[in-house]
Amino acid sequence: MEVSWILLGFFCVFSKFLWLSSRCLARLSFLSRANLDYLNFLFIFRYYKNMAFPFFYNIQRIFSSSAKPKNKMEAEKKKLLKIVARDIAQSRYKKFYKPSLGKVDGEVGKFFYTIYKSISKAQISMQKATASPHLKTITIESFLDKKEIEAADKFSKAAIEARAKTIPSQQLMDEIKKDMESFFAIFNTDRIEQINDCYNTILRFINFVSFDFYSVVKKFDGNISEHNFIYKPQFADVQGEYISDQLKDFMEVAYAMDMNQDWKKAIKILNTYKDAEVISVDQWHRLLTHLHDIQKSSILLLITRIVDRNPTIQVKAHIPNEYIIEEWLEKKRADTQKVIEKIIDAKKDETIGPLVQDIFGQMEINHLKHYTKAANEDYIKKNLDGFSHTQELAYLKTFLLEIFKKDLHPLCDIFLIKGQWQNQALSHQMSDAIYKINDIPQKIEAFDTMVSSSGDYGDKLRIYASKAEKEKSHVKYANNLFKMINTSAQNIINNMAQSLITIGKFFRTFIDDKQKPLHEFIMNWKELEASSEVPILERLEDGYKKIYSMVKLLQIFLSR
Repeated sequence: MEVSWILLGFFCVFSKFLWLSSRCLARLSFLSRANLDYLNFLFIFRYYKNMAFPFFYNIQRIFSSSAKPKNKMEAEKKKLLKIVARDIAQSRYKKFYKPSLGKVDGEVGKFFYTIYKSISKAQISMQKATASPHLKTITIESFLDKKEIEAADKFSKAAIEARAKTIPSQQLMDEIKKDMESFFAIFNTDRIEQINDCYNTILRFINFVSFDFYSVVKKFDGNISEHNFIYKPQFADVQGEYISDQLKDFMEVAYAMDMNQDWKKAIKILNTYKDAEVISVDQWHRLLTHLHDIQKSSILLLITRIVDRNPTIQVKAHIPNEYIIEEWLEKKRADTQKVIEKIIDAKKDETIGPLVQDIFGQMEINHLKHYTKAANEDYIKKNLDGFSHTQELAYLKTFLLEIFKKDLHPLCDIFLIKGQWQNQALSHQMSDAIYKINDIPQKIEAFDTMVSSSGDYGDKLRIYASKAEKEKSHVKYANNLFKMINTSAQNIINNMAQSLITIGKFFRTFIDDKQKPLHEFIMNWKELEASSEVPILERLEDGYKKIYSMVKLLQIFLSR
């Protein structure tokens, strides 16, 4: 860049000189202004084309690094490779490589075999350890004192269930929330940093022992069996190109083994995790010392440089950087919430069971076709919110078709058609409530169709759910749609409950009025009695109980 600016300045000065020269020439020749401008242009253009352009191009080539001939770059490369070869020859591990043959010595195979033998047990026991939530829990709890661990135990399933037996549900929720806030507060910035650092040290260990040592040592002796150390191997030399990539892979995990990490604590946690000794602390420190010495010598890096004929190869240590506290605390909060909800639901189920029996008896429940618990399972598996009101809509549909339509509606018609009301305006309120209830089955049918695979809601859900596992944005879209669908279902339930409450109040009024010596609400009870095969008071009382139980059932579901 600096060279280009220098050249540009030089060109400007030189152009100015040419322009002044042309002016002098014009005056001597008594040229016009127009001819002068033309002469300036022509003179400069021809000069720049014939002389200046090659001149500046040659100067730029002199200063440009990209202009170096290939043979010169190759010469520099050879010079650097000679330095690499010299460093290998001067290294205390020079026997690791035979430059005349281009082979890695069997001593490297012995080096890898020694490590493989030391960590073989750990390699087996650490399989799938990185995916273990239990390992994270042990790591975190190793930084807690006795009281703090006892505080964490308050959120276990057994502890919550025990507390639920002695206190009301709302009090249980309030106490758990308070205890959780206190527990979460103990994780300050310093403690979080210590925990994350310790877990990442453990991951360094796991990454190291998970390296495929077996495939490396087998290149030096094909008769070696995996995790079998009875056989005494004979390590032959290996062509450098055949093992170069594995050496680089090894350096990535091996060079992450920092001697300054708290390996004693890390190994103690791993021993607790496996409930057995993964590796002894002394053995691990001896291995670390050897690794550190190898790393300090750079012998493996030098070998890969000379083998690959690339004197500038660098290998970066793979250092984990996981953050486990936030995830762990959120999971504990979510698991605790699920336990509480399950306990509360169980308590509600104790109330729901008798209500369902009182309302429906042995009647078969008429479920919806698409808004169902079975369809919901596929969504729940993909961690989507799913349908929230499948059971109560099924109860509601059954109540409308099997109880209200067959028993309660005809009873209401007796009062609306044949009854003589003291206040006729009140009969319109009852008629409006019945009209709204009669309209609900069609609304349920239309709603159920909307969530079918061919419906507007169902088609969108199918698309979102199919992509939810790969794209988190579709999880959000799906859950927003579920929220809209469930709100629609809740509105149907709320409207039904309000209309049933209205009918229930009229039934209660009819029952009270029938039992009074002087009727104040319905004036022709004898005529109504004559129009019913079953005593009308008995029908009113049975209908009122069913309406009361149904409203209570819906309220329990909606309060979940």
